[in-house]
Parts: sequence; C-alpha cells; structure tokens
Amino acid sequence: MIFKENKAQAAAPFELFVAVIIMAFVVVMGYTVLGTVNTEVCLNNVDKEMIKFKIALEDTANRNSSQAFSFMPPTACFDSKNTIMKIDVGKDSTCASRCGSMLSECYIMTFSNPDISNAFKQKCIDLPQYTSFPTDAPLCDDSTLAGTGFSTVNPIEGGKAGIQPGRYVVRNVSPTGDTYKKICVWYNASSG
Repeated sequence: MIFKENKAQAAAPFELFVAVIIMAFVVVMGYTVLGTVNTEVCLNNVDKEMIKFKIALEDTANRNSSQAFSFMPPTACFDSKNTIMKIDVGKDSTCASRCGSMLSECYIMTFSNPDISNAFKQKCIDLPQYTSFPTDAPLCDDSTLAGTGFSTVNPIEGGKAGIQPGRYVVRNVSPTGDTYKKICVWYNASSG
C-alpha cells in the first residue's frame, strides 16, 4: 500500500508539468487565433472603407454631383509607416488583368501594409478614361470649404500614402459637354 502511495506521489509533479504545458499551448493558440481574427476584422473594415471611397468617386464622375464622406479605416490596420493607400493609373495589360477592362487607362485603388500578413487589397474604380484631379484655381476654389480646414488634394499624386484617413468632399467640376471629367477632391484630416 505504501508503495502505491509513493508511486502516485512521484507521478504528481510530472502530471502537473504536462498540465502546465498543455495550458500554455492553449493560451498561445488562443492569442494566435484572436490576433488572426482581429486582423481579418480590420482588413474587412478597410475593404468597406475602400468601397465607400470608390463609390463616391464613381458617383461624382458619372452623375456630375458632389459628395461629402469620411474615410476612416481602423487605425490598427492603417497606422503604420509602411501603410500604402493610393490610386494608381493602370495601363493596357494591367487594366485587362486587374479590372477586366480593355481600355488603355484605368484607375486602381490599392491598400497594402507589409507589417500585416495578407494585407493587400485592390479595387478598380470605374471612372471615365482620362479623368483628372485638378487642385488649382479657379476650378477648385471653394472659400466655404477652405474656411473649414479643407484643402484640395490629388489622390493619384499623393506619394506613399496618397489617401489618408479624414473627411473628403468630391465634386465634378467638368464644364457641360466636356469629354474628360475633372474631379476636385478636398481633404480635411479631422474626423469630426
């Protein structure tokens, strides 16, 4: 009987050690899964914001209208020195392969962040060919917007992170009958 008690007592530390290892494994796996889920939620929110931006530009160009909207992707996905959010002008084969377009020029919105795995999203923006984004006077003068902190930006010539979180107003300023669309984009960094 004493022999069985000693054997059980000798096995107890080993069983405790195995239990601690299993618990640590479960905790590590839980954090890994939680991190993956948070990243996916974040990237899905970025995708929704990209769609909102895309639709605002398309509606403005196609309906000769003006729209105000906020572009607020989640900071967890966007706040990084390596985040890139811009609109590129694609040419010929790029338009065919990425947008299914046979046009010689197309507009592609790109989000990427090498610090986050699989953080690469692209949206084709259906704008008329040769659409331009002027920033100069008199086309894009608006004293009301300028008085509230807005300034004109060109989302194509924005450098590394051409599209930043904030408030936007987009307006089609093309003269009636003009073949090539001109869209003024005003930007304000505040979120209010």
